[in-house]
Amino acid sequence: MFWRIYDRVTTGALALAGFAMFALAIGNAGMRYFLHQPLIWGEEVSRYAMVWGTMIGIALAYRAGQHVALTLLVDSLPRAWVMALRLASHLLSLGTAWVLWRAGSVLVERLGFMDAPSSGIAMAWVYAAMPTAAVLLTIEALRLLVTDARGLVAGRRP
Repeated sequence: MFWRIYDRVTTGALALAGFAMFALAIGNAGMRYFLHQPLIWGEEVSRYAMVWGTMIGIALAYRAGQHVALTLLVDSLPRAWVMALRLASHLLSLGTAWVLWRAGSVLVERLGFMDAPSSGIAMAWVYAAMPTAAVLLTIEALRLLVTDARGLVAGRRP
């Protein structure tokens, strides 16, 4: 039950970021073309929605196994090697999440006090996308790590 709600919330957040980006870009283009009055802040907020969508999308793509993979190599390896590589990739993803957390936290701490030039949004909200992505990636990597470890113990092929 928890994972179903978690999956819906994270997928909904990604959809919301995508919708905001798309609606602002199209709306702003229409206002520029038809009314000759573009939203000054529209492009900036659309860009920030894209940043949030990308950061959330990192974890969701990882969950779904949609990142780039060398399946030709993996398909030719014995099951034990495949499992070892999967477990190693989860550990590397946890390391990547730590780097994202650290870099994002530094950005929020050092530059978060600034406001965006045209929208006035506090940059802390924009930079917070990186630590948020780190948390989501950590959750997904641990989730898949546990699933694959259980599969290894049970003798299932990944």
